[in-house]
Amino acid sequence: MKNNKGCKLLIVFISIIFLCGCWDIKDINKRSIPLVMGISKEDGEEYKLTLQIPIPKNDSQISRIVTEKGETVASILGQIRTNSEDAVDYSQIRLIVIQNSMANNKQELKKLIKFLIESEEIPSRALLAITDDNVENVLSSINDKLGVHASSIYDYFNKGAGWAPEISSTPIWEMYRSLFSYTKDIAVPVVGSGKDTVLTFGGYDILRKGEIMERISPVESPLINMFYNKNGKGKIENLDFASIIVTNSSIQNKTSMNRNNPRVESDLNLKIDILERKEGITNKRIIKELEKLTEKRFYQILEKTQGSHTDVFGFGQQFQHLLSYHELKDWRDEYFPNLKVDFKVHASIE
Repeated sequence: MKNNKGCKLLIVFISIIFLCGCWDIKDINKRSIPLVMGISKEDGEEYKLTLQIPIPKNDSQISRIVTEKGETVASILGQIRTNSEDAVDYSQIRLIVIQNSMANNKQELKKLIKFLIESEEIPSRALLAITDDNVENVLSSINDKLGVHASSIYDYFNKGAGWAPEISSTPIWEMYRSLFSYTKDIAVPVVGSGKDTVLTFGGYDILRKGEIMERISPVESPLINMFYNKNGKGKIENLDFASIIVTNSSIQNKTSMNRNNPRVESDLNLKIDILERKEGITNKRIIKELEKLTEKRFYQILEKTQGSHTDVFGFGQQFQHLLSYHELKDWRDEYFPNLKVDFKVHASIE
């Protein structure tokens, strides 16, 4: 009997020990969970960090904006956490918007990306964007839009396949990886505050090892995405005499070396549907004009990026089996400017 009583006391004692492991757990309704973070820094000034924090209210969600300044991003995050009435949980941040004054400073941008990837609180899957506007105004304007909810800025980049083929997302880990890449540069979306919408899309800033080299327009951006093997479904193209929508796309690239000069044969296949046309316009004419326009657009981007030694299409990655590691290190400066691309578009009507 005494043994049974002793066993029961032991079980109770052990249970109390395990229960103590939850002493520092904070209830979800006692936490502030930012979804979007904005960062800016002018020359010679402190960092400014802005958080957009959703506030559930009845059946809708509004948000509040919290802004602080400090010597480092880490110190500001700590300062906000200290001053907040609730526990601030940074693990759910989904989007980081960087003001262009900071993004154009190569050293500051690389320093920021290194901090973000090493942070144990901010997820490396969080997306990045650049804005020419005041980043605080971009985040604050969300509550001015009728019917818009607190997660709308993040939702902007996650419309789903076929709804916005111009827009692609760039996570922190991908940006960090590009800082060390010899053969592929990266495209980061450029956004601004919309008049009637939450955001407006301004194209892509193309970064080479953390330095902004070129800006690609929204019209040119779907081509970049297609070379990243992302479907161009949903892209609407307005010709002078007709409008079409892309229903499917695929691309095949064949690489070769000719006297130490790289060559690529690239074939883009487009399935299209005709939305409208002027009277008397044939399918053949629409297809021919679309192919011509798309090829012209590609060569304009290629000429611009070759001039700045910025391989946004990632052609260098396709030559890893033809060039040695030491040769690939010189890809942007020695090989890419001499790259010859035979780009052909093949459109057909579904």
